[in-house]
Parts: sequence; C-alpha cells; structure tokens
Amino acid sequence: MMVLLLLASLIPQQVLIATPRGQASIPVSNETGAAAVAAVLLARPLGLTVSLDGSAVRVTLDSRVFDFDVGSPFFRFDGATYPLVGAPYVARDTLFLPLHWLTGHVPRLLPNKYRWNPWLARLDEQPAPILATAPVPPSPIAAPPPPPPLPPPLPAPVPQPPRSAAPNPITGLRLPHTIVVDPGHGGIDPGNPGLNFPGGLTEKDITLGIGKLLRAELVRRGLNVVLTRSTDTLIELASRPTFCRAVCDLFVSIHVNAMPAGKRQTAVNGVETYFLSDAKTEDQKRVAQMENDALRFETTPVVDGPLGFILRDLQLNEYLRESARLAELVQGKVSRIHPGEDRGVQQGPFLVLAAARRPAILVEAGFATNRSDGAFLASATGQHKIAAAIADAIVGYLLEFERKLAGVGGGSGQAR
Repeated sequence: MMVLLLLASLIPQQVLIATPRGQASIPVSNETGAAAVAAVLLARPLGLTVSLDGSAVRVTLDSRVFDFDVGSPFFRFDGATYPLVGAPYVARDTLFLPLHWLTGHVPRLLPNKYRWNPWLARLDEQPAPILATAPVPPSPIAAPPPPPPLPPPLPAPVPQPPRSAAPNPITGLRLPHTIVVDPGHGGIDPGNPGLNFPGGLTEKDITLGIGKLLRAELVRRGLNVVLTRSTDTLIELASRPTFCRAVCDLFVSIHVNAMPAGKRQTAVNGVETYFLSDAKTEDQKRVAQMENDALRFETTPVVDGPLGFILRDLQLNEYLRESARLAELVQGKVSRIHPGEDRGVQQGPFLVLAAARRPAILVEAGFATNRSDGAFLASATGQHKIAAAIADAIVGYLLEFERKLAGVGGGSGQAR
C-alpha cells in the first residue's frame, strides 16, 4: 500500500498522448497545487471539445459527455458523480482540467478506447476495430484464387455502467480521499508555552507529534495525506487552508488548549473540537483569540484585519454543516480515550478554518495548563491514542459521505 501511495504521488511534468493520428506531448501544470492540463491542448490529439457556460463545463470525448463545474472537485458521467484530485479552473483565459480525470477516470470509464501507462506517463488511444469488407467480385477475364477467409467482425463494445471500486479491506471506503492535517504553530511561534509539559516542550512540538502520527494512521487506512508542516517551520495562518483549496476532502488542524492565570487555570481539562462559526461563549472567544493571535508572528498582512477576512469567508463557506458533523464524530472518538473531560463540539471564528472550502475542524487536544492533560499529551501513548481516534472518526465521516454520494445518484454529490 505504501508503494502504491508513493507512486500515486509522482506527478509527471508532461503527458504523452499517442493516437493512430500521431503523438503529442502535453505539459502538466501544478500552479494551484493539483496537477492539471490545458483543455485546448487536448483538442487536436484527442478530438476533445469543450463548452463553458458560466462555471459549468461540458467536455465531449469520443462522443461521450463529461460535465464539470469550475472550482468543484467532482464530475458527472452517465448519471453518476465521480470525485477528482483537484478541480477545473480558468487561468489566463484558458480552461485547465485535472490530470486525475485524464489519466485516472478516462481510461477506466472508456476502457475500450484509452489506456494509461503510469510508468511512461503515456495515454494511448486504441485503434478502431477493423470490420470485414464485402468480397470483390471475380474478374470476367481471369479468375483469381479465392481470398483467404476473413476474420469475423469484432463485436461493437457494449457500454457498461460504471462500477464502484472494491472496498478498502481496512476501512470499507471505495473512493480515493485526501486529508490535509495541520499541526498548529511552528518555528518562531511556539503556541502556548506548556505549563505542564516536560523538558521544555511547547504546543508546537505536541501538535507536530500528533500530526505526524495522524498522517501515519490515515495512510495505514489507505488515505492520502498532506501535512501543512512536517518540521519546526512557521506556516502563516492564511496559507494553511490553501493546502485544501483544490486537492483535499477534509482539513484537520491540531492544537493544544490553555487557561489564563487564575483559580481555574490548573483545574480545567479535557478535549474539545471546533468548527467555523461565530463564538457564542466567553470560552469560545478566548480560544479563538488565542489561536488567531499567531498572526503577530507573520510578515504578510491580512487585508482589513483577521475579522474582516473571517466574515467574508463565513459568507462564502458552503461546508459548515459537514464541518459540524465531522467535529461531532472526532469529539466522540477522542473523548472516549482522553483522561480529561468531554468538553463537546464548539464553534468559533478561527482564521485557519475560514478559507479551507472543505469540511474543516480544529481539535484542541487537551490543556497544557492541566497536569494530567499535559502528561497525556506529551506521552507517546497519549499522542498515538489521539491520532488513532481522529483517524477512526475521519473514516467514519467519509463512509457517511460515500453513502450520501451513492444515494443521490445523478446529483452533484458535493456534500462537501
């Protein structure tokens, strides 16, 4: 499985298209973070035609119709909806289509016409079947020898309904999924200082440890994972969600909570999971302010300040209901293995969640200011338990999503 995931991550710089009419080399673009090819460059070698009406894209290939929406990582074909790694986009007045569609879906949905060779980065168009022709009548002057018998004509291919992939033996998932895992803070931003962490550890160390373990747990379950950081590096808050703009299904940010000085500082403990919304309580406002305070370490200003940025994206974000459901599943799993309280699902205006354009949550994995929580979070056992619980919840959410996708049939299926 690890080898297959590694091969899947190798993206060619160009694709060779070989047809009976000749060959063409098509460059691959990665400017949005997902591999794509310009549709106009596919027109000549494949005979592909494209119509663009607003954000609706219709691609006709071999007399078969594929419907896309600009910015949406799905397409529709023969009444079914399929997911994509990446989404169609328009740049410099040119439409780009995800490479995943061309090299993954087209050969599978049109197997009698196209074949993809990942080792050579080559898409081959199969020649049309050779049909028998009528025999030429014998010449009245000289009777030639009888021609050899012609092979029977090849039967016309019978269109087959698309079949779901075999379920993953570990998870039962049938579709590919990519998760962005975001270990909070990093570099010159330590996060909260870790009042009860041993050996000078801070929040940034704990979140990176849990993030790496979560990646390992998700990969073991057959999922693709992107880490926003894998070392002690500062990634700006506004940049973290962009990892999930086009290439992912879910965004999960890992953090550690802390209480301010006072009589409650060392007593409060437990785990809570946030999704993006307006803060309703003083505790929610406190946590959002604490995490958004990382802006002070950044060099790139946020236009109109963080509040204006968040409010604009709140109006645009289409995934709040799904984010709440994901948060509910994660909170349920993690609270069962956590020594602290189950503090429930919370909501707040987190800058790091505001622009993900996917279901996005922030997990406050415990309180660094509490002795029991601090020891649990700093331990290898505690970090493994948290990572495994989050991974189980993510799989549960994706299974629910795939059931919804199967239920809508010919609908867009974009519940996320």
